[in-house]
Amino acid sequence: MRAVKRRGGRRLLVALVLMIGAPVEAGETARQILDRQRALDDGERRWSDRLQRLQMEVFGPTRAPRQMAVDLFDKKYPAREQRTIAYFSAPDSVKGTAFFAVIHADRPADQWLYLPEARRARRIGGEARKQGFVGTDFTYHDLELLADLPSWTEADAASTLRGEETIDGVPCHVIELTPTRDDVGYEQIVLWLGREDLIARQVELYETAPSSGWLGFGGAASAPPSRRIRQSDVRAIGRIPVPHRAEVETPSAGSKTTVVFTHVAFDQNFPDDLFSQAAMEWGGYRTPPK
Repeated sequence: MRAVKRRGGRRLLVALVLMIGAPVEAGETARQILDRQRALDDGERRWSDRLQRLQMEVFGPTRAPRQMAVDLFDKKYPAREQRTIAYFSAPDSVKGTAFFAVIHADRPADQWLYLPEARRARRIGGEARKQGFVGTDFTYHDLELLADLPSWTEADAASTLRGEETIDGVPCHVIELTPTRDDVGYEQIVLWLGREDLIARQVELYETAPSSGWLGFGGAASAPPSRRIRQSDVRAIGRIPVPHRAEVETPSAGSKTTVVFTHVAFDQNFPDDLFSQAAMEWGGYRTPPK
């Protein structure tokens, strides 16, 4: 009888070890899923430039909601460089403000903010990169990170497939990324990618990686993410599925920024001189008539 109990105990221990060490599901790995997403972005969903018109609303626990209107332009260049310029048109307190960024594949982005009352652009660096982008829940650093994230490889962040969860009724792959680069600033990033279209439905950014508890079976409640971004209302613009609504939360501050994309257009042949420091003083840009 004692021998039977010992054998049963060993079987239970072996089953426990196998369960802990086994992958969440058979089939693709997290990296293979991310590589498929990257192949789509580099292939049938590739664009050369993009215009997005945004309506943003910022909510905070101690202040009235604040609305802003922004025109956001992006253009891709060789060597995975991307340039972005944004013009604020409302309210009057930020009208004429412009933001310009050059995102590089191999080093931190160069960023500038133009304030019309100062009539000059200031470079954003150091601790200023952790501040809210014109008072929103996006930080300057996060804007760079979110633009650069789809191009990462396993050398930038180790990936783990956690399984599947549903976000707003959409089945999603849940992927944990553990960055290895010093410039990322987060210990863990969790992605919810739509299973069918590989569009990010949610992203959580953790400055301290959440604890999984004893042997991975839970424990004390983990700290909330530093930032949570949720995207919804995905609609196709030509061949490219595009989220038309986003919410960005900063749980520790109890604040949230909602973004509604009122217009999105790709491959408009924007001139290179739009994507420059000099263009920050233009105050806006109108799409040339066709």
